[in-house]
Amino acid sequence: MLTVHHLGKSQSERIVWLCEELGIPYELKRYTRDPVTILAPAEYKALHPIGAAPVITDGDLVLAESGAIIDYIIAKYGNGRLVLRPDDPDFAQFLYWFHFANGTLQAGMGRLMILNRLKLADDNPMLVATRGACRPRLRSGQCEGRLG
Repeated sequence: MLTVHHLGKSQSERIVWLCEELGIPYELKRYTRDPVTILAPAEYKALHPIGAAPVITDGDLVLAESGAIIDYIIAKYGNGRLVLRPDDPDFAQFLYWFHFANGTLQAGMGRLMILNRLKLADDNPMLVATRGACRPRLRSGQCEGRLG
């Protein structure tokens, strides 16, 4: 049986959501982060040495990385749902936007969020460089343009 090892405050929410969206049976095993270090507990690290989340198990398979897990679940349990076939005219755009959120958008926005929480001066070189590299207005405009 597919088991989603859910570590609080992680990307594993998207895996739970995917399983629910597909209506597939799965077991949800919850883990709580250490309240002081915010790291994964030892039993979770036994699944994945750096405590990365999410992790699934499916029989003898142990798989981490949300993108890989999503691909695996859709390929194995999706029955063609939630994906486009390679011969679909929108296939390339589907791939772009599928990877955009976790690759381009999340990385930059995550860095910006952390730096903003530090309450740095607006002219702090790290904050200025991150804003320039992330270009949040451009990214949100790109999403708005696609969504219409």
